[in-house]
Amino acid sequence: PINEALASVPAQAGDLIKSQIAFAQFINGFYGWIGNLKYLEAPNGYQIKLASAGTLTYPSNPFAGHPIVERGNPTPAAFWTVNPTQFENNATMIAMIQAGETNMTSGTMELGAFVGNEVRGSAQAVFIEPLNAYLFFLTCYANNSGELMHFKLFDQATGSVQPLNETQYFVSDNHQGSIEAPVPFHLPLSGTVEAYSIQSFDIQPNPFSGETKFRFVLPQAEVIQLRIADIQGRIIAEYAVDGQTGLNVFSWDGKTQAGALLQAGVYLVRLETGRGSVTRKVVLQR
Repeated sequence: PINEALASVPAQAGDLIKSQIAFAQFINGFYGWIGNLKYLEAPNGYQIKLASAGTLTYPSNPFAGHPIVERGNPTPAAFWTVNPTQFENNATMIAMIQAGETNMTSGTMELGAFVGNEVRGSAQAVFIEPLNAYLFFLTCYANNSGELMHFKLFDQATGSVQPLNETQYFVSDNHQGSIEAPVPFHLPLSGTVEAYSIQSFDIQPNPFSGETKFRFVLPQAEVIQLRIADIQGRIIAEYAVDGQTGLNVFSWDGKTQAGALLQAGVYLVRLETGRGSVTRKVVLQR
């Protein structure tokens, strides 16, 4: 656990540590490090920013007193995903959804960062015990500084996505916000909502090599059909999926329905419900 792994570091309020996909901020001696980075794990690399120099002495027996147990409340699948290995640089922020002077962030929300239509980062809300409130710990990615990012909010409780007012330029290794003063994001006053029905069908990662996930939101539970075809339109796999109200995730391993490994190329994925259908392209790499 991060608090034990960094116990020897002379941390001060506002100090940061980040991995390639998550980060945490030091609050005080009572709460320690808080964020979506929960553990230090070999052989992963981390970057730490401290106000005071010191010596890190990693626990000699990190497993002592920590029996292996299954988590009873696994993190729900993210609506948006991004592959950090495709990007050279990242930046971080602690953020919230604000209305007036109130933090309106809830546990069903996810904040997404975009450049054009490309997902460049996403973060599910994290409960912050000292505040008795939720915040986002968002890591964004780019290969070059100066790209203009815009943001969206997904709420699993309603199955809707709303664009947010704010935009900003990406700056490598930049950090914004703190647990005490998170970056505020605001919903448009017009209440513009992207109705996430079947048209929200999303495939991530894309391109992929081993496995990809089809994500879609349904307004009500129903059996849907997933049909995968090659670029000539020949059906190679068909699945009947018991769709649930809200977010659904279906994994595909790049094989035919019979289990044969497919060659690299472009494939068509068609999602059909009782209200219509939508088709997306997915690129398989080998």
